[in-house]
Amino acid sequence: MPEVASIFTGSQIGVETTPGTAVAANRLLSSMALEPGISINFNRFRPMGQLVASQITPGQDFTEWNVTGVGNYSEMIYPLNSLLVTVSPTTVDTTGRRWTFTPAGRSEDTIKTYTVESGSATRAQKAAYVLFNGLEITFNRTDGVGMSGSAIGQNIQDNITLTASPTLLAEQVMLPTHLNVYVDPTSAAIGTTKLLRDFNAVFRCNDRWGAVWPINSANASYASHVNTEPTVQMELTVAADSSGMGYLTNARAGTTLYVQLSAVSTVLAGAATAFYDCLIKMAGKVSAINAFDDQDGIKVLTFTLDAIYDPAWGTGKYVEVQVTNQIASL
Repeated sequence: MPEVASIFTGSQIGVETTPGTAVAANRLLSSMALEPGISINFNRFRPMGQLVASQITPGQDFTEWNVTGVGNYSEMIYPLNSLLVTVSPTTVDTTGRRWTFTPAGRSEDTIKTYTVESGSATRAQKAAYVLFNGLEITFNRTDGVGMSGSAIGQNIQDNITLTASPTLLAEQVMLPTHLNVYVDPTSAAIGTTKLLRDFNAVFRCNDRWGAVWPINSANASYASHVNTEPTVQMELTVAADSSGMGYLTNARAGTTLYVQLSAVSTVLAGAATAFYDCLIKMAGKVSAINAFDDQDGIKVLTFTLDAIYDPAWGTGKYVEVQVTNQIASL
């Protein structure tokens, strides 16, 4: 029997119709990896007068997935449809598909869940009811767009046969030359004022969902998910010049700022004017300021902004993500 070689372990994903009902994982990911970890909470009991335990019993049984990758205009819609809200794209410029994710700030969101298979032809595992619970997207002129995050899924199924011939999504990677960062004082102006000395920008959304564990012997793992209070932030590492230090004034005044991280490709998704893009917009207030640091010999300062719900932004928003590609459906 051949060894289970780590180098051939890959990730495949399939969109579930009903959360928890497994489907074929018929999409192959080339820019994002989901690595499963088995999580079983064991209960230990040691009676009085005994040196070691007499009972160790399994409790909650689920999977925790480590998410890593690079920005890809085609694949980005998969975590966003699970982390933020599920949407259908609109057609732009004939062949372009625009996905606009606007999670609600005062009601529950409907999301997509996935069946994920991980492994190789030698040995593989899968889990159903996988949902993205955290995502961090980093814009950097040197490294481009990096992704990290987490997902949860129901209990692992071992020694499965991988779905054959999964479809490889179009490889449209976000390059460092595609990136810009904007900060503006109003939602109407968002995406207007470009920062010329921003060296690193991070968007993060963590702890979006919690698992529900009712007492029911029919459930081998968690039964459903529920909204929890998430951490939604932007981090901007800017030169400590007159422009960058201006955010200290905003911090002291508690003013709301509107940040946009922009990746716009030079490749058309549409017929003439719609390019592949990813625009991450957030309304926020400064919540933390890091110590002065050095970046490429420049004195810099990192400001963290926490998302703020703005009822005056459209019909009420705290974050909005737009992705334009040629993917008509998940």
